[in-house]
Amino acid sequence: MAFSGALSLTDLNDYLGPSQVCIKPVDAPEQSTEPSGETEIAIDQGTYYEASGTRARTQLETAEISLNDCLACSGCVTSAETVLIGMQSIEEVKQELAKKDARTFLVSISPQSLASLATRYMYASSSKEGLATPSLLRRIAHALGQRGFDYVWDTSFARHLALREHTREFFERRHARDTQADAPRLPMLASACPGWICYAEKAHSELLPYIAATKSPQQISGVLAKDIIAPKLREGTAYHVTVMPCYDKKLEASREDFVDANGIREVDCVLTTGELHDLLLESDFDPYVPVPGEDAPGAPDAFPALLQEPGSSSGGYLFAILHAVWQEWQAQHVGTPSLEMRVIRSVDYTEYILRTPDAVLFKGAQCYGFRNLQNLVRKIQRETGARSGRAPVRGRGRGLMRRAGHEDSGAYDYIEVMACPGGCVNGGGQMRPPAGAVQAEDAMDEDAPVQGWQGTDKHWVQRVEERYWLDPSRRAAATPNVDAEEQTGAPLRVLDDAAHGALHAWLAGTDARAAEVEQVLDVTQTHVFRTTYHGVQQQTNGLAVQW
Repeated sequence: MAFSGALSLTDLNDYLGPSQVCIKPVDAPEQSTEPSGETEIAIDQGTYYEASGTRARTQLETAEISLNDCLACSGCVTSAETVLIGMQSIEEVKQELAKKDARTFLVSISPQSLASLATRYMYASSSKEGLATPSLLRRIAHALGQRGFDYVWDTSFARHLALREHTREFFERRHARDTQADAPRLPMLASACPGWICYAEKAHSELLPYIAATKSPQQISGVLAKDIIAPKLREGTAYHVTVMPCYDKKLEASREDFVDANGIREVDCVLTTGELHDLLLESDFDPYVPVPGEDAPGAPDAFPALLQEPGSSSGGYLFAILHAVWQEWQAQHVGTPSLEMRVIRSVDYTEYILRTPDAVLFKGAQCYGFRNLQNLVRKIQRETGARSGRAPVRGRGRGLMRRAGHEDSGAYDYIEVMACPGGCVNGGGQMRPPAGAVQAEDAMDEDAPVQGWQGTDKHWVQRVEERYWLDPSRRAAATPNVDAEEQTGAPLRVLDDAAHGALHAWLAGTDARAAEVEQVLDVTQTHVFRTTYHGVQQQTNGLAVQW
């Protein structure tokens, strides 16, 4: 069976490194050449010199690759971490702080990063549960404030805005499918993972029309930072830093699509979780030392913090759409649909089917890791004819419903796609476990479902996942990794709670605050929460062929 042209058999694993041969052409200035003679290349303290004949040594320029070069290159599936670290780093942040002047400096931190830090700090304390997330966020904010940052918050409210926009876009696409026979719009694919976006743009541009146009929480937090928060704090420009669980978020922030007409970026610099930890260590940060005012209530006009979205630790995108379809059905019918959750190959590939006795209302999936992505891409290509240009496979009922009994072979309506196995809590920029954190007997256990990056393992990822859902309200909202007998009951209870229980009241209150922000930004007219994608043309370089 043939795999994607961007991957070779030796590449087929969930931890794809950069291509060994970068295909970006290096432009060298023309130089006069002597008729004959030998040329020597010498290395002196890391600097390259050319020496030929009687000529003095000439220092050679080092070829450099920028983030924009990576965006325009089809040679790698994702970007080299060394390039990303070099272009957006702690040093860059410190240099900007040193010339702060009248600028406003803001930091937004992902919930996955906070979970990773809290898990890592737990091993420095005798407490089994470690720090409460609100206390950790307040203490990090205090430490960063001493370094010159003006405002620190988490990205969970930006994620809630992304989920609302994501859901609106899904219904727009479903309506287009029902009214435009020649316009394939479903299945809609999640857009929050930059590793997945880069892979699709470089290897499967035929799938770009199916990827949601909704921006990621990182970029929406940039809109909030530059358009709402910073103007309230101080006149002048703002410098916005995000803390994210993976390196590809640096690449996402560098996209020209996220730069306005005045050259202002939504996100100026991205640090990984590990880089934030290193920055805090430079300030002698102690996460277990309370700071003044950490228990004080937030400002009345502040955005909600540490919102506990149900569904998954990767954002809950599938659950948000599933919940919306559920609500739509209950508003028009008597009775309650049933929900089935099925693990296909592992918990990294799980299907959700919402149906009544007569119809399938919704079929979606969570698909994490490049191994599963390969199978997913082939499935979508078969169903839509996207790769070959053929017409999509027929037989998929129009409208809200499909007849029950055919869901096993039916096409998906939505897929929550993430490049990392285990999702965002297992991002490559997350904290690694301390020495001895994983017991030897745990390493022999083969039942754990998720692998980890180099320097960690599947058990550490599970602990970060558990820490993410540690708060009681979050634990009640979590649906992943449930036991087999709970595959129907657990997600169904969450949906019912979101429709009628305490979760419903919480969602209603958060939605009201989100609607106020959307009105201020006029999102329906400006489309400030949407973006576009660009297929990268494959470049053929005969000199780069590997035999």
